[in-house]
Amino acid sequence: MAKKAAPKSNSKTPAGTAKKAAPALAAAAKKPVATKATAVKAKTVSAPVAKKTAAKASSTKAKIVTAPAARKPAAAKASAPNTKTAASKPLKAPAARAKRLSAPALRHLPPGTKFFELSRLMVVAIDGGNKLVQKAQSGPNGPWAKAWAPIAAGTYALMATGLTRDGRVAVVAQPSAGPQLVFITEDANQVGPVEKWNAPVNIGAVPGATGYQSMSMARDTDGLIEIFVVTSVGQIWWIRQNPPKLVDKRVTITPPGTDKPITVTVQEQAPPDKPWSDWQQIPGGLVAISARRQGDGRIVLFGINSTLNLYRCQQSVARTTNAGEWTPWVMMNTPTTGTFIGMAPVLGPSGGLNFFGLTSNGQVVHTRQQPAGSESWTPWATPGFSRTGINTLASGIQGDNDIVLVASDHSLIHQFNAQNSARTQNWTGWRDFSQSDARVEFKLDYNADGRLMLFSHAAAVPAGGGLWAKRQTALDSTEWDIDWEQLADGGIRRFSVVRDLTPPS
Repeated sequence: MAKKAAPKSNSKTPAGTAKKAAPALAAAAKKPVATKATAVKAKTVSAPVAKKTAAKASSTKAKIVTAPAARKPAAAKASAPNTKTAASKPLKAPAARAKRLSAPALRHLPPGTKFFELSRLMVVAIDGGNKLVQKAQSGPNGPWAKAWAPIAAGTYALMATGLTRDGRVAVVAQPSAGPQLVFITEDANQVGPVEKWNAPVNIGAVPGATGYQSMSMARDTDGLIEIFVVTSVGQIWWIRQNPPKLVDKRVTITPPGTDKPITVTVQEQAPPDKPWSDWQQIPGGLVAISARRQGDGRIVLFGINSTLNLYRCQQSVARTTNAGEWTPWVMMNTPTTGTFIGMAPVLGPSGGLNFFGLTSNGQVVHTRQQPAGSESWTPWATPGFSRTGINTLASGIQGDNDIVLVASDHSLIHQFNAQNSARTQNWTGWRDFSQSDARVEFKLDYNADGRLMLFSHAAAVPAGGGLWAKRQTALDSTEWDIDWEQLADGGIRRFSVVRDLTPPS
């Protein structure tokens, strides 16, 4: 992996003319400088709300099956986004990996109980040599592996991460050689400390595409993966895993109250004839896209176009199978908010999506679904004003389901803003807690014990920047560790953080 050695980049992207969406993240590969956190009054802990996960249907049914009702034709699309073209510590003994059928719900546990969730954090990255690599905790809340490990052979240009139906890490990636995309998953049969991955599966290229500038992955109401990409010319395309099929099977049973066996026909689930759907185009044009699953399992898309306008659309029905079943795109920005350079959506404690946007003038604004799962969103509001404009933003939830925001401003001061109450939308306001000597990119996710972990990446270094992490000192705390833990001293071009729900036990 390449070492850090690149000078600080002074280039800036004008807010009104940028052709790529995403926070302006010019940076150098230098270690963040920590400042001592100040103890403050603890937040009021709101009552937890469990995250719901779609239950898997029974694998065996009686032969009598009612024909599914025909879907109503979807309404014609209305407005769409502007379509302008956008410029280790090894385990002590080998242990079998626990298998999850679905993601567990967050929950409060009695004092002294170690885990909120059986999971571990993993970082998936493209390194300075364009290799696809990963580094993970050795187990729930565990230490990080000492070395980065390969996921698949070859070199890659772009990737996104997510989870399979049973909680394993999944990666979609574009090889450097062309527009073909591959899908890679953790091997379900993990034994011992060495991470194993299934061979990449070619899911094809978007028709006519020569490359991609953004991609995102989300699970649908059945836990199946759906992938969304934006091509180099701004087109929006979508592909999804096909559901299992039902097949007839003859079985012999002995009914209760008799000793005479009979043969009946039942239906069982079997793998689909074709694992993935065809690529389908969603109308509109974007330069960045973010897919999120809302509380009822349907997927919502957020995107920024080449003129930095913000849009959203969502599945109008569960188990969407064609582009006509997505709602029309709705432009979200107003004359007051102006245009946007960053998106940080997160599922809130009420089951509704919360959208935090970074505006072109460096402020964070907030809107949320009300009620949860609907197409109705609250008016824009601010969780707190930043006197010095913000240039990077991340959102996450901690173990008690409260939302936490982390940002870095133009003075390179890092700040957090924690939600005290989802019901009243009461926030702590922006509080300084650290700093760096160059611009960074943030990502935020929670550990198995519910404490948040912040990842800081020096993003705009030609050979790839460094990567560091730090934790909350306790669940629901406004204190953070003073020290940063170095995960890479350089050589990280792109990275994503994902919670592996099948960690080594």
